[in-house]
Amino acid sequence: MRYFEVSTPRDLDNVHWSGTYRATRKWCLPGVDCPRCTPWGGMLAYASVDLSKLAENDSLTSGWPQSREEYARRAALVRPFVPSELPIEPGCSFGPLVGTAMGKFGPMTARPSWEVLVREDTLAAIQEAGLKGIIPVRAELRNRRTKELPQYELEARPLAKLHPNCIYDRVPTCEHCGRHGFSLPPERWLLGESIPADLDLFGVEETTRIVVSERFVDTVNRLGPSDVVYREISVE
Repeated sequence: MRYFEVSTPRDLDNVHWSGTYRATRKWCLPGVDCPRCTPWGGMLAYASVDLSKLAENDSLTSGWPQSREEYARRAALVRPFVPSELPIEPGCSFGPLVGTAMGKFGPMTARPSWEVLVREDTLAAIQEAGLKGIIPVRAELRNRRTKELPQYELEARPLAKLHPNCIYDRVPTCEHCGRHGFSLPPERWLLGESIPADLDLFGVEETTRIVVSERFVDTVNRLGPSDVVYREISVE
């Protein structure tokens, strides 16, 4: 199986489609104001996590950095709503994208690259093809183009890992707030044993990268051009 990272075209003045959107999610965890690190928060997001039944969800509408203790309190509120195998982190956001859209959208959109949206007909083709690991969440985007098809975000859960041999500047974990990480290496490959069997879309742990299979690319491309760049990534 061949795999590809999804990214946004560099030249946005020379694209097929005019569709753009501005949106945020309904809920989020705050960043952390650590006494040893600068205030920080990640970009992890779970569109399918619904916190509408959480009594204290009004405290989950701002990502403004809080103390470690306050972050931990709010994270404990959210944890039961997130599958136990999935990580949460400061700045993590939840729920569908809510906002406005304009222009005409292609079969698939990745602007920014860590949010993959597909048209309703694209989603139907993906489901008909029997692709695995597809978690669609309808984006709540208001568009003046009344004939524009609804958009669905495909949640990319961080289930795979980069191979440790391509990571050369990992930061030691902060003993106070748990912050850690590394710079995304320009030459990177996946750790084969970490890739979930038969999945056609997934995220990569500790990064914002979204990876799709060759089957996914072929299915979407049958619907016409998308303003998306696929970068093949090897597996070892």
